Amino acid sequence: MAATSHLDGLPPKADRAFGLRLTAPAMIILALLLAVPTVLTIIYSLHDVPANGLTFGPFVGLENYEIVLSSPVFWRSAQVTAIFSIGFVVLSTVIGLAMALLLNQQFIGRWLARALLIVPWATPWLVIGILWKWFADGSVGGLNAVLLMTGLTSDYFDFLSDPNSALAITVVAAVWRQASFAGILFLAGLQTLPHELNEAAQLDGANTWHRFRYITVPWLRPVLITVTVLNIIYAFLQFDVIFAMTQGGPGDATQVLSILIYRQLFGVTNIGLGSALAVILGVAALVGGLVTVQLFYKRETN
Repeated sequence: MAATSHLDGLPPKADRAFGLRLTAPAMIILALLLAVPTVLTIIYSLHDVPANGLTFGPFVGLENYEIVLSSPVFWRSAQVTAIFSIGFVVLSTVIGLAMALLLNQQFIGRWLARALLIVPWATPWLVIGILWKWFADGSVGGLNAVLLMTGLTSDYFDFLSDPNSALAITVVAAVWRQASFAGILFLAGLQTLPHELNEAAQLDGANTWHRFRYITVPWLRPVLITVTVLNIIYAFLQFDVIFAMTQGGPGDATQVLSILIYRQLFGVTNIGLGSALAVILGVAALVGGLVTVQLFYKRETN
C-alpha cells in the first residue's frame, strides 16, 4: 500500500534504492560490453593509431572521417550496403509476415511447419553463409541443379562469381534466416489477435483484404515496428553471411561497409580509418532505426 500512496506514483526511496542494487550488476556488464568498446572506437577514430593498437597515437581530429567521406571506395561500399539493406529489410519483413499469416491458419501438419520455421533462425549466420555458398556453387550447387531440372537454364552458372548476381544471392541467403525470425515474431502477435474482431468484420461484409488492412496490420503495428527496426540493424551490420559466401567479391560487388571495416582493421591494419568507418556505420544503423520508429508512430498518431 505504501508504494501506491505516493502522489507521484513512484515507489518509496528505499524500494528504488533496492531496485538499483538489483540492476547494478546487469548495468555494469552492459557498460563493459557496450559502452567501453563504443567509447574506445570513437577515440580510435580521432587518432592515428599504430598497427599494434596498444596506444592511441597522435590526435588527428576529424581527419580520418574526412579521408573516409572523400573516398570513392567508401561511397561504392555505402551504395552496396544500401542495396543490400533495402532488399534484406523488405523481403525479410514481407516474407516473414506471409509465413506467419499462413501458419496462423488451420491445416494438417501445422505443428510441423511451425517447428520447421525455427530451424533457419536457430542456425548461426556463418553456417548460413557456408550452406548457401555450397548451394549456389557453379559446379555442384543445388541451385543450378534445380534450375536445370525445371528447364530455366541449360548450363551451370556460377552466381557468386558474377558481379550482377552475387549481391542478390547474398541477400536471398540472409533473408532465408531473417524471414524465419520475423515470422516467429509476427506469428506470436497474430496469436494474441481476438477472433471476435475478424468474425465481426466478416459479418459486416469485410473481405479478406479489408480485414488484413484494417484489423491485422494495426494490431501487428508494435510487432511490425520491432521487426523492421531489428531488420534494419541486422542489414547494416551484416557480415558473416557475405564474408562466408564472397568475402566482399567479386571485385567490390558485395563489399558492404562491414566488410570494408574488416579489411581496414585486419587487412591493412589501419585502425584509425577502420574505427571511423565503424562509427559511421553505427550512426547510420541508429539513424535508420530511429527514423523508422518515428515514421511508424507518426503514421499512427495521424
